[in-house]
Amino acid sequence: LDISLASDSARFAYDAAKVGSGLHVSASIQHHESDGDLASLGLNVVDMRSPNSPLYLGIGGKVFGYVTGDYDGGALGLGGFFRYNIPKTQGVSLAGYAYYAPSVVSFGDTQSLIDSDIRIQYALLPTARVYAGYRFSQVEIEKTRRDIKLEEGIHFGLKVDF
Repeated sequence: LDISLASDSARFAYDAAKVGSGLHVSASIQHHESDGDLASLGLNVVDMRSPNSPLYLGIGGKVFGYVTGDYDGGALGLGGFFRYNIPKTQGVSLAGYAYYAPSVVSFGDTQSLIDSDIRIQYALLPTARVYAGYRFSQVEIEKTRRDIKLEEGIHFGLKVDF
């Protein structure tokens, strides 16, 4: 469970890796007070280099849907995520994700879509991390070439693993 807040937005996400399968599934909803909502469902394959590796990687895709005051649409984004536990800094890690959808896999009012996040995390417990990060979520609107930033800025959050 991942909950992040900014002054004018909130994001709730859930993700799970099926032990031993290499599959990682995710779902999220992001709400911005004035710019709209963005939802996603994702499927990735994951690789933990070795049991003691500080690097955790996943690549795959997400299906996105969004609604703003004037536009709506969706897209199929490709990308991935990572988490890197910084050696010799007990509990500190760097994590992020980025997914991009060009026009060929975008529909509705969408020309393209990007959803990305980078964060620094601290493990309060082995299964709970607090973080501060920067998120950028943008939709380019078809025909108008107008960009709608569904989120851009600093956020703070809590991630709990079950």
